[in-house]
Amino acid sequence: MIKYMLDTNICIYLIKKYHPEIVKKFDNYRRGEICISSITWAELCCGIKKHGDGITEQLLEILAVVPFGIEEGRAYGKLNDMLPNRKANLDRMIAAHALSLEVTLVTNNLVDFEVYMPAGLVLENWAYD
Repeated sequence: MIKYMLDTNICIYLIKKYHPEIVKKFDNYRRGEICISSITWAELCCGIKKHGDGITEQLLEILAVVPFGIEEGRAYGKLNDMLPNRKANLDRMIAAHALSLEVTLVTNNLVDFEVYMPAGLVLENWAYD
């Protein structure tokens, strides 16, 4: 059962081992308990030249990539209704995805996601846990 969804920055930290506490925290969970959104996967694919294809492919060995589908689209619409003047972006899609799966979103960009907490989004920052 999925418990956590990792934001793009946490994936990069995990790959590069920038924050040992992230690797340590990650090691406490079994395969299938942590995932990434297909939106996060798309963001990581944009950085393949920077990070290397092999590095991003390593994530596929340890994390499930969950597709963004119908329910996630509905959650995205609700977030858009909640904050119509806020620029719609990939972070909103990732927040909607975590909300639709009812999982905790792990990010180092708490400020970007805190606006979605009134909708029920639960956040953690493993970089400074």
